[in-house]
Amino acid sequence: MNNINLLSGISYVEFINNIDNLINELLYSPDNGYTALYSKNAVMSAQKVLDKFNHESQKLKRQVDFPDSDKIIDEKRADLIKQIKKHYEAQQLAWADEVYGNMLENCFLQASIFKNDKEVKDKIYARILSGVSWIANIHNLDDEAMNKLIKLNVSKFHQALNSNDSDFIPKVNAENTDYVLFLEFRDLILKDKDKFLLTDFNSLSEKLIDEDIKYFDRLKRDLKTYKINTVKDDILLVNSAMDILKIKNSHEKYNFIKLIENDFNSELDKIDENKKIELVKRRMQLFKNSLHNDNISEYYKSKIIS
Repeated sequence: MNNINLLSGISYVEFINNIDNLINELLYSPDNGYTALYSKNAVMSAQKVLDKFNHESQKLKRQVDFPDSDKIIDEKRADLIKQIKKHYEAQQLAWADEVYGNMLENCFLQASIFKNDKEVKDKIYARILSGVSWIANIHNLDDEAMNKLIKLNVSKFHQALNSNDSDFIPKVNAENTDYVLFLEFRDLILKDKDKFLLTDFNSLSEKLIDEDIKYFDRLKRDLKTYKINTVKDDILLVNSAMDILKIKNSHEKYNFIKLIENDFNSELDKIDENKKIELVKRRMQLFKNSLHNDNISEYYKSKIIS
């Protein structure tokens, strides 16, 4: 193969790789990849993902001169659409479930408020039955499953009639995370992964801030993929650093873990184990400095004069 053919072949494969890289970024980027979006957000963003692919793929096309570049892009677009559609349909159902769940919460709250008003109670009861019929149709439930759902929600309706409205007022989200609980769930990944995977972190919004709920949800997704070893190794690495530093206080452990996570994320595209260890060592030194509440960092001083 002469040099011209060799270079042409390399450029051709590189072009295909670049299109694949674009698709992977659009779908799986940890920051804003489409598969990381959920419910209504995912449904409303589907077209934007495709539009961005069309725009960016044309930019890549202008960098090459292959007669079948349009064909390659069209084939890759078709594959992307299939993946978008799969996630879109799943999240469409998730959005419907959220709307349905919110509707029931409102009905039960109103039932507890208007327990002595027959006209309003009848309207609420009818709305619950209508809602069940709607969600059953969306999920294609058979008559038996729908009847079970009706029975369940009618029972909750009657419970609401015998409850106080305060029992159904939405819970206030936590302003600060329960550090002990956070560490327990993080350690659970190493002790009992299956139990961790079964945990509904969204139900813990009174104990965990939204950022930490998303953090654990991301770990749940990663534990179901090839990233499982990396997740566990990272926890062991950071735990080892805290042990060396003899950090005992739960709040300090939590803060140290968050600092390390920020370091890892800032180097996400180029990080490997050696880099992680380097970042952990650096953070350990900075953390020790911070315990002295000093404006002068011995760590940075040593770096400057080295």
